Amino acid sequence: MTAPSASASAEAPHGAAPTTPALANGKASAAPPKVTGENTVELDKIAPPEDKLPLHEDIMQLARLGEIGPIQTLCETGKFNARYKDQEGITPLHWAAINNHYALCKYLVESGAEVNAKGGESVATPTMWAAQRCHLYVVNLLLENGADPLLTDGQGYNMLHLATFDGNVFLLLILLHQNIPIDGPDPSGHSCLMWAAYKGYPACVDLFLQWGASVNGADENGFTALHWALVKGNPACIQKLIEHGADRFVETNDGKPPATVAQEMNSKGAWHRALKESGFNPDGTAKQLPLPYASLLRSRVFLNRSFFLFPFFQMFIIFSVLSGMPIFAAVPITIFLAYSLQWAAQQVLQWAPSDMQHLQRTPYLAGVFAATLFWVGVRWFTTVLMATYSSHPVFNLLFVFSYGLCAYFYTYSMIEDPGYVPKLGSRAQQKAVIDELLSLWKFDDQNFCVSCMVRRPLRSKHCKRCGRCVAKHDHHCPWIHNCVGANNQRHFLVYIIALEAGMVFFIRLAIYHIQDFPQPKKTQCNILSESICRYTLRDTFTVVVTIWTCLQMLWVTMLLAVQMVQVARAQTTYESMRGHMHHGTQASQAITSALTTGSTSLEGAQLSNAGIGPNPTIPSDRHQHKEGCFSQWKKLLGFDTFVATAIGGSEAGSGSRRRGNPYSRGILTNCKDFWCDPAPYFGKRETGAAMLDGEAVNYTRMYETPSRMKLRRARRDEDGGTYHSVGSEDAV
Repeated sequence: MTAPSASASAEAPHGAAPTTPALANGKASAAPPKVTGENTVELDKIAPPEDKLPLHEDIMQLARLGEIGPIQTLCETGKFNARYKDQEGITPLHWAAINNHYALCKYLVESGAEVNAKGGESVATPTMWAAQRCHLYVVNLLLENGADPLLTDGQGYNMLHLATFDGNVFLLLILLHQNIPIDGPDPSGHSCLMWAAYKGYPACVDLFLQWGASVNGADENGFTALHWALVKGNPACIQKLIEHGADRFVETNDGKPPATVAQEMNSKGAWHRALKESGFNPDGTAKQLPLPYASLLRSRVFLNRSFFLFPFFQMFIIFSVLSGMPIFAAVPITIFLAYSLQWAAQQVLQWAPSDMQHLQRTPYLAGVFAATLFWVGVRWFTTVLMATYSSHPVFNLLFVFSYGLCAYFYTYSMIEDPGYVPKLGSRAQQKAVIDELLSLWKFDDQNFCVSCMVRRPLRSKHCKRCGRCVAKHDHHCPWIHNCVGANNQRHFLVYIIALEAGMVFFIRLAIYHIQDFPQPKKTQCNILSESICRYTLRDTFTVVVTIWTCLQMLWVTMLLAVQMVQVARAQTTYESMRGHMHHGTQASQAITSALTTGSTSLEGAQLSNAGIGPNPTIPSDRHQHKEGCFSQWKKLLGFDTFVATAIGGSEAGSGSRRRGNPYSRGILTNCKDFWCDPAPYFGKRETGAAMLDGEAVNYTRMYETPSRMKLRRARRDEDGGTYHSVGSEDAV
């Protein structure tokens, strides 16, 4: 499908596909850029004209190649100057800009080149040529030197339109801060939002909507951004537009609503999927639940509390069935009940907001753990304590101590700010940060978060679940329904340690209790052996709770081992998994790939292919393969992280080459920094505050690696307080 154009938008999306508009281009005797079938600009092979000049005297060819020295010589001798134009109005600055020769562009501008000179077939400026190739720094340089962002080319496209064609979010941000009208139309009335929706760029659609673009604006044929999104059929674009209030029934000038366009353009499936995710019926009408107080199902507060408390009831029912019925009936009934209750919960979520329509996006798993903690405590207090307080007082005291610590630190890990990077208060502040990053040549997805509009500190990560950047991001843990980061990682680890100890003490006390419990007079065993049956029937409810606790110990032990190893290495889960994926041996990658797929682990750390490839700002349109139940539970239990950590340790021990960790200062110092941090164990800490190599740091404001900071401190001390810049370094 091609893009809408001024001449053919009337035919789209009826029948024949519209033609693609020519992007800004120009011609010169050297090598004119042209539009290819893939909507990109490329240079033709050079066809030497009859009056061809030697290369060292052809300023256009030299500008195309970025040769500053020869051009400077030509200008100094008076043969050419920076304002030279060929017969079509193209200047050397055009060629330097489109080929991303920043130094040459700077020289030409300083030598008096016209930054707003228009040339070529499309009558475009050098800034437009650079914009269509997404050369951020060249565009910024020309804008700083007087380039007019409101100019249009011969086809009526401004710089924002041209940048939208390629979908580079960072270039769009630079241009949006130039106060270009967000809804400025092209000659056919297409806004940038319509172009982004048509092209299938969800990140650009989201950016324009955040910037205040009119979601229901229409072009000259009555097509809105929603109609154009349906032409391409990108579900993410369609859903974003619907969630931002796009009219689901608006008709084009030909009387076609979005549903009709979707049917004609074979995007009906994406349309219905987006409607379902947004809480609408396939015909576009709002879902109406025929129950009283149905509006509560749209309330986030109500849903969060309900799904957190639901496992308390669910677990009591399951424990009661397993302990009160013969095993041959209890097991299938339990499986049926567990599946039915979970199915019912999933049906309720169909009415929830779109970002809560999966159990993992609700506090359900946190509720599973809280319910386990609750019922273990209840059973210990009502049954086990009464039978063991006199014979095993020490174990009971240790259990109470561990249980209390676990409950406190679990609650604190769940409700505490994990270390969110503060957001900026205004667009003026955002522009100042962008300008600073541009001056440092660091305006990219590694140093700037488009979602939060903040500079990303080192070791930070944007969490899609929380919708914020988290300082020293470790992972998003579904068992606490929160991220683990700079603020709560130590609380999280103490909670895991207390949990592990508490389970050990409870299991031991439960065994003592069952051993001392009177044996039932009559035992009827159907499946289990008689010896096991005699112990099970003494106190079946306690046995079931103890078995469940033993199962919990499996993933808790793995998680504890991983966290302790990473503390000793001064690494986070995200850094560890990313380094393992990118730098592990082929054997380890094959094993990890075969055994695992993702988190408390990859899904929790939210690793993806973002940022990898030629254009990391454009999300992939490919649908992820739907994972099975077993794969999902491997993620939730952190099995993949455990395997990757174990493999990473063995590779390090065998001397395999791995990228150095700039935050590590040896096991003893790493552990001291983590455990002896002066921040209180009980209570709130300063956001992002931590210790690194015995010195206080703040991860919400750390933009340089420790080795660079130390070098700068040393040079400052030597020169009496004067800072010197050094080469940038990459963190793990």
